[in-house]
Amino acid sequence: MSKAQNTPKPASVWDEVSELKRQKILQSAVDLFYARGYLPTTMDDIAESVGATKPFVYYHFKNKAELLSEIARRTLREWLGVTTWVIEQSLPPTEALSLATHQFTLIVLDMHKFVSIYFREQLNLPTEVAEEIARMRREIDTQVRAILSEGKKAGVFEFDDLAVASQVVTGMVSFIFAWYREPSRLSKDQICDQMVSHVLRSVGAVTAS
Repeated sequence: MSKAQNTPKPASVWDEVSELKRQKILQSAVDLFYARGYLPTTMDDIAESVGATKPFVYYHFKNKAELLSEIARRTLREWLGVTTWVIEQSLPPTEALSLATHQFTLIVLDMHKFVSIYFREQLNLPTEVAEEIARMRREIDTQVRAILSEGKKAGVFEFDDLAVASQVVTGMVSFIFAWYREPSRLSKDQICDQMVSHVLRSVGAVTAS
Protein backbone atom coordinates (compact mmCIF):
# COMPACT_ATOMS: atom_id res chain seq x y z
CA MET A 1 0.00 0.00 0.00
CA SER A 2 1.38 3.44 -0.93
CA LYS A 3 2.20 6.18 1.54
CA ALA A 4 -0.62 8.26 0.10
CA GLN A 5 -3.06 5.47 0.84
CA ASN A 6 -1.82 5.27 4.44
CA THR A 7 -2.20 9.01 5.03
CA PRO A 8 -5.41 9.81 6.96
CA LYS A 9 -7.84 11.85 4.92
CA PRO A 10 -8.24 15.33 6.43
CA ALA A 11 -11.65 16.17 7.81
CA SER A 12 -13.77 18.20 5.44
CA VAL A 13 -15.26 21.54 6.38
CA TRP A 14 -18.65 19.80 6.35
CA ASP A 15 -17.41 17.22 8.88
CA GLU A 16 -16.08 19.95 11.14
CA VAL A 17 -19.32 21.94 10.97
CA SER A 18 -21.36 18.79 11.59
CA GLU A 19 -19.25 17.98 14.67
CA LEU A 20 -19.71 21.51 16.02
CA LYS A 21 -23.48 21.16 15.61
CA ARG A 22 -23.38 17.78 17.33
CA GLN A 23 -21.45 19.21 20.27
CA LYS A 24 -23.88 22.12 20.57
CA ILE A 25 -26.81 19.70 20.78
CA LEU A 26 -24.98 17.56 23.33
CA GLN A 27 -24.15 20.56 25.53
CA SER A 28 -27.77 21.72 25.41
CA ALA A 29 -28.88 18.25 26.47
CA VAL A 30 -26.36 18.32 29.32
CA ASP A 31 -27.67 21.66 30.55
CA LEU A 32 -31.29 20.52 30.35
CA PHE A 33 -30.75 17.05 31.86
CA TYR A 34 -28.78 18.67 34.68
CA ALA A 35 -31.41 21.32 35.42
CA ARG A 36 -34.64 19.36 34.79
CA GLY A 37 -33.67 15.68 34.83
CA TYR A 38 -33.45 13.21 31.97
CA LEU A 39 -37.02 11.89 31.96
CA PRO A 40 -38.85 15.26 32.02
CA THR A 41 -36.69 16.67 29.20
CA THR A 42 -37.99 16.09 25.68
CA MET A 43 -36.31 16.21 22.28
CA ASP A 44 -38.55 19.22 21.59
CA ASP A 45 -36.97 20.96 24.59
CA ILE A 46 -33.49 20.22 23.27
CA ALA A 47 -34.35 21.42 19.76
CA GLU A 48 -35.81 24.64 21.19
CA SER A 49 -32.71 25.15 23.33
CA VAL A 50 -30.39 25.07 20.30
CA GLY A 51 -32.81 27.12 18.18
CA ALA A 52 -33.31 24.31 15.69
CA THR A 53 -35.99 21.97 14.42
CA LYS A 54 -36.53 18.50 15.86
CA PRO A 55 -35.44 16.80 12.59
CA PHE A 56 -32.13 18.69 12.90
CA VAL A 57 -31.56 17.16 16.34
CA TYR A 58 -32.63 13.71 15.16
CA TYR A 59 -30.14 13.92 12.30
CA HIS A 60 -27.30 13.99 14.85
CA PHE A 61 -28.80 11.89 17.67
CA LYS A 62 -31.50 9.32 16.94
CA ASN A 63 -33.13 9.66 20.36
CA LYS A 64 -32.74 10.94 23.90
CA ALA A 65 -31.13 7.69 25.07
CA GLU A 66 -28.30 8.20 22.59
CA LEU A 67 -27.63 11.61 24.11
CA LEU A 68 -27.55 10.14 27.62
CA SER A 69 -25.28 7.34 26.40
CA GLU A 70 -22.81 9.83 24.94
CA ILE A 71 -22.77 11.80 28.20
CA ALA A 72 -21.99 8.64 30.19
CA ARG A 73 -19.39 7.38 27.72
CA ARG A 74 -17.60 10.71 27.66
CA THR A 75 -17.42 10.81 31.44
CA LEU A 76 -15.95 7.32 31.73
CA ARG A 77 -13.60 7.76 28.77
CA GLU A 78 -12.08 10.80 30.44
CA TRP A 79 -11.59 8.95 33.73
CA LEU A 80 -10.16 5.87 32.05
CA GLY A 81 -7.85 8.07 30.00
CA VAL A 82 -6.38 9.51 33.20
CA THR A 83 -5.70 6.20 34.94
CA THR A 84 -4.30 4.64 31.77
CA TRP A 85 -1.98 7.60 31.19
CA VAL A 86 -0.76 7.61 34.80
CA ILE A 87 -0.03 3.86 34.71
CA GLU A 88 1.99 4.34 31.52
CA GLN A 89 4.24 6.89 33.27
CA SER A 90 5.69 4.19 35.61
CA LEU A 91 5.87 6.67 38.48
CA PRO A 92 6.53 5.85 42.16
CA PRO A 93 3.21 4.91 43.86
CA THR A 94 2.73 8.11 45.87
CA GLU A 95 3.46 10.28 42.86
CA ALA A 96 1.22 8.15 40.65
CA LEU A 97 -1.71 8.30 43.07
CA SER A 98 -1.25 12.04 43.56
CA LEU A 99 -1.20 12.69 39.83
CA ALA A 100 -4.20 10.42 39.15
CA THR A 101 -6.19 12.08 41.95
CA HIS A 102 -5.34 15.59 40.76
CA GLN A 103 -6.30 14.87 37.15
CA PHE A 104 -9.37 12.85 38.13
CA THR A 105 -10.54 15.71 40.37
CA LEU A 106 -10.01 18.27 37.62
CA ILE A 107 -12.15 16.22 35.24
CA VAL A 108 -14.98 16.01 37.79
CA LEU A 109 -14.79 19.76 38.35
CA ASP A 110 -14.66 20.65 34.66
CA MET A 111 -17.35 18.11 33.75
CA HIS A 112 -19.44 18.19 36.92
CA LYS A 113 -22.71 18.38 34.97
CA PHE A 114 -21.74 15.32 32.90
CA VAL A 115 -20.72 13.44 36.05
CA SER A 116 -23.89 14.42 37.92
CA ILE A 117 -26.11 13.29 35.03
CA TYR A 118 -24.23 9.99 34.75
CA PHE A 119 -24.68 9.12 38.44
CA ARG A 120 -28.30 10.32 38.60
CA GLU A 121 -29.47 8.74 35.37
CA GLN A 122 -27.34 5.60 34.94
CA LEU A 123 -30.38 3.36 35.47
CA ASN A 124 -31.88 4.90 32.32
CA LEU A 125 -28.95 3.85 30.12
CA PRO A 126 -29.62 1.20 27.45
CA THR A 127 -28.45 -2.24 28.59
CA GLU A 128 -25.58 -2.50 26.12
CA VAL A 129 -24.30 0.95 27.06
CA ALA A 130 -24.56 0.16 30.79
CA GLU A 131 -22.47 -2.96 30.17
CA GLU A 132 -19.88 -0.95 28.23
CA ILE A 133 -19.70 1.59 31.06
CA ALA A 134 -19.35 -1.22 33.62
CA ARG A 135 -16.37 -2.60 31.70
CA MET A 136 -14.69 0.80 31.74
CA ARG A 137 -15.35 1.17 35.47
CA ARG A 138 -13.78 -2.24 36.11
CA GLU A 139 -10.73 -1.22 34.09
CA ILE A 140 -10.38 2.00 36.06
CA ASP A 141 -10.67 0.05 39.31
CA THR A 142 -8.03 -2.43 38.14
CA GLN A 143 -5.62 0.39 37.39
CA VAL A 144 -6.26 2.17 40.70
CA ARG A 145 -5.74 -1.12 42.53
CA ALA A 146 -2.44 -1.59 40.71
CA ILE A 147 -1.18 1.76 42.03
CA LEU A 148 -2.41 1.02 45.56
CA SER A 149 -1.02 -2.51 45.56
CA GLU A 150 2.39 -1.28 44.42
CA GLY A 151 2.36 1.35 47.15
CA LYS A 152 1.51 -1.19 49.83
CA LYS A 153 4.28 -3.52 48.65
CA ALA A 154 6.71 -0.61 48.74
CA GLY A 155 5.63 0.25 52.29
CA VAL A 156 4.42 3.75 51.41
CA PHE A 157 0.69 2.98 51.73
CA GLU A 158 -1.08 1.32 54.63
CA PHE A 159 -4.66 0.04 54.34
CA ASP A 160 -6.56 -3.09 55.29
CA ASP A 161 -8.35 -4.15 52.12
CA LEU A 162 -7.36 -3.34 48.55
CA ALA A 163 -10.91 -3.41 47.14
CA VAL A 164 -12.23 -1.10 49.87
CA ALA A 165 -9.28 1.28 49.51
CA SER A 166 -9.83 1.53 45.76
CA GLN A 167 -13.54 2.31 46.19
CA VAL A 168 -12.74 4.93 48.83
CA VAL A 169 -10.29 6.67 46.50
CA THR A 170 -12.49 6.71 43.40
CA GLY A 171 -15.67 7.40 45.37
CA MET A 172 -14.15 10.30 47.26
CA VAL A 173 -13.16 12.02 44.04
CA SER A 174 -16.09 11.14 41.78
CA PHE A 175 -18.70 12.34 44.27
CA ILE A 176 -17.33 15.86 44.20
CA PHE A 177 -20.21 16.48 41.77
CA ALA A 178 -22.64 16.16 44.70
CA TRP A 179 -21.35 19.27 46.45
CA TYR A 180 -19.39 21.30 43.89
CA ARG A 181 -21.16 24.39 42.60
CA GLU A 182 -20.00 27.35 40.54
CA PRO A 183 -18.92 29.92 41.52
CA SER A 184 -16.91 28.15 44.19
CA ARG A 185 -15.24 29.64 47.25
CA LEU A 186 -12.13 27.61 46.41
CA SER A 187 -10.32 27.57 43.08
CA LYS A 188 -10.16 24.31 41.13
CA ASP A 189 -6.43 24.04 41.89
CA GLN A 190 -7.13 24.42 45.62
CA ILE A 191 -9.79 21.71 45.50
CA CYS A 192 -7.43 19.42 43.56
CA ASP A 193 -4.67 19.95 46.12
CA GLN A 194 -7.01 19.22 49.03
CA MET A 195 -8.37 16.09 47.36
CA VAL A 196 -4.83 14.78 46.83
CA SER A 197 -4.13 15.28 50.55
CA HIS A 198 -7.38 13.54 51.58
CA VAL A 199 -6.77 10.60 49.25
CA LEU A 200 -3.18 10.11 50.40
CA ARG A 201 -4.28 10.16 54.03
CA SER A 202 -7.05 7.66 53.29
CA VAL A 203 -4.47 5.08 52.18
CA GLY A 204 -2.07 5.79 55.01
CA ALA A 205 0.46 7.77 52.99
CA VAL A 206 2.46 10.54 54.60
CA THR A 207 1.74 13.86 52.90
CA ALA A 208 4.87 15.77 52.03
CA SER A 209 5.26 18.91 54.10
